[in-house]
Amino acid sequence: MESLPVELLIQIFSSFCFHCRCPGDFPNADLDYVRSDKKVLAHLCRTSKFICSVAQPILYHFYATGNSRIRIIQADGYVGFPNEPDFLAQFVRTIAQRPDLASQITTMHIVRTNSLMGYETQMQTVKSLIDFSISKNLLKKPCLPDNWLDGHFSRWRIGYQEDLHRWLATLAAVLCPRLKSLFLNIDTNAHFPALEESPHIKLLSLQTLGVMSFVIDYHISELHALYAAAPNLETLYACDSSGWISKMLFDTDYKLHLSNVKRLAISDSTSNDLENLVRCTPKLEDLEYYWEDMDEEKEYHFRDMAEVLKPAKDTLKRLGVTFLPRAVHLDPFPKWIEPPVVDYPPIKTLREFTVLENLSIDCFLLYREQDVDTDDRLVDLLPQSIRSLRISYVYRGILYCLRQLAIDAPKKFPFLKEVILGISERTDPRYDYKIELSIALEKEFEASGIKFELQDDALGAHARTIIPGDVVGSNMAPVPRILNERGY
Repeated sequence: MESLPVELLIQIFSSFCFHCRCPGDFPNADLDYVRSDKKVLAHLCRTSKFICSVAQPILYHFYATGNSRIRIIQADGYVGFPNEPDFLAQFVRTIAQRPDLASQITTMHIVRTNSLMGYETQMQTVKSLIDFSISKNLLKKPCLPDNWLDGHFSRWRIGYQEDLHRWLATLAAVLCPRLKSLFLNIDTNAHFPALEESPHIKLLSLQTLGVMSFVIDYHISELHALYAAAPNLETLYACDSSGWISKMLFDTDYKLHLSNVKRLAISDSTSNDLENLVRCTPKLEDLEYYWEDMDEEKEYHFRDMAEVLKPAKDTLKRLGVTFLPRAVHLDPFPKWIEPPVVDYPPIKTLREFTVLENLSIDCFLLYREQDVDTDDRLVDLLPQSIRSLRISYVYRGILYCLRQLAIDAPKKFPFLKEVILGISERTDPRYDYKIELSIALEKEFEASGIKFELQDDALGAHARTIIPGDVVGSNMAPVPRILNERGY
């Protein structure tokens, strides 16, 4: 093997690196093949110094704690979550001692936890890391109880274990100068106190951030110190980010350091939160927003989405707004698609969005159930710049507005190249005839030079699927979207 050219060895060893194979996805250490591939690289590092010099940098392309939110059904029927040692303390010790390896890490997946499984024997390692961090003017000492070195976590007050794990995870990110993407599974109290106390720390290479709740949701504004430390952040994925479960009162007029963010994908946010985020992202070009009303305690209070997004009218090029209907099964037959429980006003017009090219909206944003289909609905909605339109969860007939769009498109929408209809799973049979008429317009659109495509939209789609790599290998139904279908 040592006789092979280094370039060929790199190519071979990279086939065992999840990041090299899927550079756009966050890594997930709970996948069996990811773990086994890591072991292969680790074994290669022990064969010889030469092979180690090639394989070790690839081994350190990414770090993932594991213990992501995958429900486990125990033998007694109890539903739990993974809780295995994540070796975070040992990992941070290695990259603190080996800056050359720290510089190889480009992506991380951190599952924050309040259970320090396997840390009992690592407290001296933690102490050395605290001393190292202070000596290098990085992070200040975390808040810990007296006699913390004994590792008797059961005696610690609630919160101390999570604080220590959060401090270690923060130090890990700080020590990696080429860290480009970071995925966090966190609960409420999502603050980064170590960064708040050390505002001089900057993660200058961080461009992509994904945030997902673990068990309890969080609020998007709680991570303000992390945003401030990442001035070059361009993409933000945030699921379960409105703090519904915690019942805490959050400021509805916050200012976050997101001035360079161009892409935002978010779920279950209120209109006020979404509007504030748009105000904080003056360069926003891509926006995806998904929501579901499964929990009656979630008070969305929707406003006209065009008004909510108005601060981005001069920059937004791609927009996806979708209500995710539930998949309700009542034996012996499943229920039809159900409309939103809360008031969800249709969008009036997006004509002021003068650079908008790709639009994906759900059918409820066009019409409520009782609304009459009119010829001018889509013509009045779309801006002249539109190139691609997707209407998701079509649950009723929209023949008249679609047909008029096909007729008027050559003059009013000269850039329009495709229209996609996502037909909802399990539509009410009383709408079947009008839906059939609506989807039989291929010839009319083709006559105007527009591609007309039909797709199937599954009920019960989960917003977690917007985070690349989060649900690899799961059977979760993906959200219907247009943004990633064009290679963005």
